[in-house]
Amino acid sequence: MKDGITIKDYIDKTNPKKGVIIGAGLIGLEMSEAFRDRGIETYLISLYNLPVASILEPKIAQKVLNEIEEKGVKFIPNAKTEAFKVSQDGLALGVETNQGEFDADIVLTSIGVIPNVELAKNAGIKLGDTGAIHTDMAQRTNIDDIFAAGDCCEVFNLVSQSYVFTPLGDIANKQGRTAGENAAGGHALFYGVVGSSAFKVFDLEVAFTGLNERMAKAAGFDVGTHFIRAESKVGYMPGSQRMMIKYIFDKKSSRLLGAQMVGKEGVARRINTLAAALHFKATLDDISRFDLAYAPPFSAPYDPVLIAAEQSMKKMG
Repeated sequence: MKDGITIKDYIDKTNPKKGVIIGAGLIGLEMSEAFRDRGIETYLISLYNLPVASILEPKIAQKVLNEIEEKGVKFIPNAKTEAFKVSQDGLALGVETNQGEFDADIVLTSIGVIPNVELAKNAGIKLGDTGAIHTDMAQRTNIDDIFAAGDCCEVFNLVSQSYVFTPLGDIANKQGRTAGENAAGGHALFYGVVGSSAFKVFDLEVAFTGLNERMAKAAGFDVGTHFIRAESKVGYMPGSQRMMIKYIFDKKSSRLLGAQMVGKEGVARRINTLAAALHFKATLDDISRFDLAYAPPFSAPYDPVLIAAEQSMKKMG
């Protein structure tokens, strides 16, 4: 916010009772939890019929929707914001959408980012098809001795074998380390990403890696999918929770292309196993043979990651 005022400072000062969040992506979901924790009546405005619809598979997204609605967030689907209602002194009083008007004491927009590349463009630096700066694996641009890193850059997706714009802090950190070392005369390389992320919304953990079904088809794979439900740990252990997993794979090669999970326990840490598998182009058979750590407080003897792999293989015949 302007003048160095944080959202927390503003909320502490104004004590809003009703809030509108425009955009139901990851940040929008996390802020809806923050609003509800403050006792703010919250409306979440979405262009789509489900939250995080551009990334999450429908069954996973539906689980997220159920969770936020149970916690009192009012989800407004298929809504296009058309105008802000503003007071004479410039404060937002609400928003107007094609699904109606929503009054508010605070309005937060969470509608994504675009790369800031004007300086690079004017300098003759090459931009990629994503609109972000294009670099090689050493983070070099097309101009000698100019490196680029972070949210202004595109990044290579190792699964789809294409460049994508994924402005995330961990990626920026790796790119920055590579660019800095090479600018100082080193020889570092950053090969790319598989597209992994995890987030928490109220009592749910949500995680994904690789391509979703739509992305995998667009990348030209012969796509197969399988969806399972499994316990996060041995059923008799306290805290055991049902989790949902979807695998996306190539039917020709049996190679895993992506995975998504949602549950109240044990989700975020499991996605990293599959992210590593994607880096090495593991097949479903490879994954089914992983020697994963087992103890009743953490997992069943046959982990959900292994169950999903074996059942996906059976679906392939």
